[in-house]
Amino acid sequence: MKTSKRLIKYLGAIILSYILCTVIPAQVVSHINFTNIYVLQIVYLLLIIGILAVTIIVCGEKKVFAFSLKSFKDTFVIGGVMTAITAFYLVTNIYTAIKEYGTPLMDNKTIVLFLVGNFIGAGIREELLTRGVWLTFFRKAFGNSKASYIVAMSLSSILFGAIHITNLDGAVDPTPIYAQIIYAIGIGFFLAALYLRTGNLWGNMVLHFLFDISLMVKPMIYGNRSDMDVLIGEWLGSGIILKSILISVVSVVIGLYLIRGDKFKEIAEVE
Repeated sequence: MKTSKRLIKYLGAIILSYILCTVIPAQVVSHINFTNIYVLQIVYLLLIIGILAVTIIVCGEKKVFAFSLKSFKDTFVIGGVMTAITAFYLVTNIYTAIKEYGTPLMDNKTIVLFLVGNFIGAGIREELLTRGVWLTFFRKAFGNSKASYIVAMSLSSILFGAIHITNLDGAVDPTPIYAQIIYAIGIGFFLAALYLRTGNLWGNMVLHFLFDISLMVKPMIYGNRSDMDVLIGEWLGSGIILKSILISVVSVVIGLYLIRGDKFKEIAEVE
């Protein structure tokens, strides 16, 4: 009976959080008059984050917001693969962008709003929803065995990939977006494992944001482009679906390695 109630509580919270995050903020924002699309986006995202925070607190999972400097730093060490890839793309893309464009085509005010919007949206909103709510609640619903953790990680990662379906809106070629959905599932699994290892969602938020920006800095900030489907296609090149599958598989393998043997015991003991 307790297991059934637990399932109803947490799975219900997952469904409710999704509905609230897609319906209520959209209705509120539709009645707000902003001429700047980035300001409107930030308002919309803050509404979603507020709803997610309330959901987490009401369900008694305030530890999702826990922070320590050590575990924050551990995110970038334990997640060293993603840290290194992010640093590589940031350096090389900024370098090539300066050589190609000289200065950003996006104006300074828009750059600030663009960065703030992406940190709130990709960093805070997506991590809070995917790892803070979905991963946490799936894990609570299914129990503390390693198999249950892996199921929770998998389900939250599949949903993480699925939320990128919205990028199909306006896409000229849907193939790059399908590729994004595929590799997002694998990267989501890796980020789930990373969060379980550190217990610090703030580190995930920053690393997630920096990774996204490392890919966007040249085409969007310097090039002032917004054609997401074309940009993903240019990044992955030929064999885009196969490459996205490879990224996803490698990310899942690394994620499983992060929660191996004794490391999982440490995670379970903390829980």
